[in-house]
Amino acid sequence: MSLQDRLINTERASLFIALLALLASLAGVFTLPVLDRDEARFAQASAQMVETGDFVDIRFQDQPRHKKPIGIYWLQSLTVAVTTGPEAREIWTYRLPSVLGAVLAALSAFWIGRRLYDHRTGVFAGALVSVTLLLASEGGIAKTDAMLAAMTGLSVLSLVEVWLAETPGKRRKWAVLMWVFVALAALIKGPVAPLMMGLAVLALCAIERRVIWLKVFFYWPGPLLAALIILPWLIGVQIVSGGTFLSEALGGDMAPKVTSGHEGHGAPPGSHLLLLPILFLPAIVSLPAGIASLIKDWREQTPDAQAARLLVAFIAPAWLLIELMPTKLPHYSLPIYPALAVVAGLGFVRWGRVERRWRLLGLGLLTLGGLLAAGVLIALGVRFHGALWAAYLVTGIMLVCGLAATFALYMRRYDLALIGLVVMGLSWHGLGRGVVAPSATLLFPSGQAVEHVVDLRELVPDAPLISTYTEPSFVFLTHGDVILRDADEITAELASGDLDFYSPRLYVFDLSRWSDQAAHMLRPMIQRACAVRLVDGFNYSRGEGTVLLIAATGCSPADAEPSGSTP
Repeated sequence: MSLQDRLINTERASLFIALLALLASLAGVFTLPVLDRDEARFAQASAQMVETGDFVDIRFQDQPRHKKPIGIYWLQSLTVAVTTGPEAREIWTYRLPSVLGAVLAALSAFWIGRRLYDHRTGVFAGALVSVTLLLASEGGIAKTDAMLAAMTGLSVLSLVEVWLAETPGKRRKWAVLMWVFVALAALIKGPVAPLMMGLAVLALCAIERRVIWLKVFFYWPGPLLAALIILPWLIGVQIVSGGTFLSEALGGDMAPKVTSGHEGHGAPPGSHLLLLPILFLPAIVSLPAGIASLIKDWREQTPDAQAARLLVAFIAPAWLLIELMPTKLPHYSLPIYPALAVVAGLGFVRWGRVERRWRLLGLGLLTLGGLLAAGVLIALGVRFHGALWAAYLVTGIMLVCGLAATFALYMRRYDLALIGLVVMGLSWHGLGRGVVAPSATLLFPSGQAVEHVVDLRELVPDAPLISTYTEPSFVFLTHGDVILRDADEITAELASGDLDFYSPRLYVFDLSRWSDQAAHMLRPMIQRACAVRLVDGFNYSRGEGTVLLIAATGCSPADAEPSGSTP
């Protein structure tokens, strides 16, 4: 059996794709420290659920977190409860649902491609998307987006099956499943997937100029199951929150993203398209060829024209939606990736049948994306003292694999080209996310600060921890046992002399939030402190350097460190 037969023309292809997605997503899961800000917020809220046993209300410390639905918190709570428990604060346990999401998203691309075209297209689609920079990276972070991509991909698969079903019974079965997947997606991230699928159905009706097929979605088990998935928790949280959850989630979180560049994340239309060469790497190489194939099928009304119309009906409105939204974050395009991967898989299969300009465009985008991806890792190594050797090694591997894939495509050896592209993606994740990023310790001051807090707590065992450093990663690593204070409030207490320097306390001051004059007012406290530590770092959430001052006060003179040891 040839290599191509072993990798592509086999029913074990689904296992091959799942393994690729698993390997790519797991890179960095065990080595990358907890990230700010969303990952740490999700993880802390999930940990509190397990600790308190309250699986309805979502809270970050004592504050309600009414931004996203409950789905990902339940999944994280489950994985944490059956592995380490919340007291361990091992971030990898909170990332496991995202790993599963990345695997399901890659498999959904495989299944969609196989159903719309053939087995080979499905394999190329699933394998390529499984190692893309965005999907695998989100698959290693404790957030909603990888699982949302999985549920959206399975929703698109259901729509494909409804559209192509030969019998009414099969059509109704898949319509019910589509309701279920859309409801699960809504339970994970609200209206994103329902809106995308709704636009896809409307676009398909407009393209085909018929609506009679829509009646299958009114088959009663589908809406009923969707309601049973969403409503029990939604009613419960509305009661617990005094009716404020929906107003805060929709009006306080979603509405500003739709109407303005929320929290400084605004960007012009077309930004997601410009990011595609790096985020969709290495699948970007065959995307232009796939687009050319869709255009040809549609224009010439080939037997695959129906598949082309269905893919366009989902991808085009969804992409237009994210481009028109004023708020833009890179992961907003991720739910579209399973369908987009099918287009890339089609381009791979038809590589030799498209015009040369499309192939050159794909190779140019592959080169551009590879240079950008390698540049990110080298910049991490140089700027933040990461493992520069690993960054250069990744660059070399990606260069060799890119050239090998290009030569294999030229020789029409698509199996070898696929291997080169997959190794290219895996090397970026394995060495980049797994080695370079974790070694850039300046990016993770929370971990160093917590180490000093644990050390100084021996001097003041029962002292409260008070911090003006408010990053969620610090809250997560301290088990939520920290009192967050505003820097201006502390400055006012310093100026008035009301800050208590004599009782047992542990303080963490984020000096980057203060003026030099305000920071100078800390000198009396430093002189009276039992011990003081400093941590230099870079706050990537704010895009600026930071200096953390950790001090213990109120210990007995016998326990105080010699003044010479104070920084």
